[in-house]
Amino acid sequence: MATKKTKVNNKKVAAKKGTVIKDLAPGELQKLANAGTKEAIAKIEQYLKIEQDEEKRAYAEMALEECEFIYYQPNSEKEDQEFMLCELIRRRKIDLEDLMMEAGAVQMKLDKLMLEKKVHDKIIAKHKDKKEVWQYNYIPDFLLTEKDALQQLEDMIGYEEEWIAEAKKMITAPRYKNIPDHHLAHFAFEFDEALDEGEDDEADYDDADYDMATEVDEDGYDYEDDDCCSDGSCSCGN
Repeated sequence: MATKKTKVNNKKVAAKKGTVIKDLAPGELQKLANAGTKEAIAKIEQYLKIEQDEEKRAYAEMALEECEFIYYQPNSEKEDQEFMLCELIRRRKIDLEDLMMEAGAVQMKLDKLMLEKKVHDKIIAKHKDKKEVWQYNYIPDFLLTEKDALQQLEDMIGYEEEWIAEAKKMITAPRYKNIPDHHLAHFAFEFDEALDEGEDDEADYDDADYDMATEVDEDGYDYEDDDCCSDGSCSCGN
């Protein structure tokens, strides 16, 4: 009895759909990589969809990375600013996702507290004689705290969404409008270096302060905050 084949041959499927994709030799992949065009990127991406050999895929992925590097490379000061703006948008989107997840968690806590309040209110209504004793089993302040937290998060989410929308409108280079996030993630941007340098300077300053505060003489005596005149026994004149 014949069994139905479930394994799909991606190359045959592509051919049936009218898209003929041939194997790309290393030399052909290198030519596409060096071309650095939108069309070359599309060809390599299409090839990666059907190629199953791990070694060939690895080479194609390197070719794609090189091709994207050439294609998305800024060619002017304006493009350099827009390229940087693309990275800022990418990071804001990550921050936005984190805020949304946090808001979702707060909403769940809020839903839980509201359900607990409903049950609590029914118990108090049913047992009026126990109200004075049982009313403190539910603390309304918890509900108010979570409501405030959710409102703050929603305000932050609204601002981030607006920031991203406005920033996207400032992107004028067509190839930067849909630049892939994975490409931007390869780069170390100048503003990161500036932040790192600032942190290093602050650390050096703190170390210097610490060294001065714990200075000792050659005999190993620590004279930090030592006041020689505290007991009135010296004649230093201070």
